[in-house]
Amino acid sequence: MKTLFSFMFAATLFFAIQSEAAAQKYFTYDGDTFSVQLKTNSANTQVMEIYFSSEGEWHKFDIVDYHDLTDTRKGGFVYTVKDGKGHRYEVDYRSYADYVVVHNSDYTSEWRLNRR
Repeated sequence: MKTLFSFMFAATLFFAIQSEAAAQKYFTYDGDTFSVQLKTNSANTQVMEIYFSSEGEWHKFDIVDYHDLTDTRKGGFVYTVKDGKGHRYEVDYRSYADYVVVHNSDYTSEWRLNRR
């Protein structure tokens, strides 16, 4: 009986972990100097988390603001994010061509990242 209970517990835990992992989608966009990863909800309708990668490490940025551009000519969305030091960036997803443009807060720098 104890073995059966252990097996059932392990099977339940395995399926719970599998269903949780399948509930998220990741999209990675690569540039020359860094990458951006967008983590969406299971319906792929909202970005839940945004990560930047530099020198082989991923860093989560806080989402500060969001603008839906679905009804515009270029489509997509713009998220304003903030790093751990308080610097802000805009992650501009262009749905018509499936790439991301990242701007720093004063628009003096721009990076185009293509989907992996």
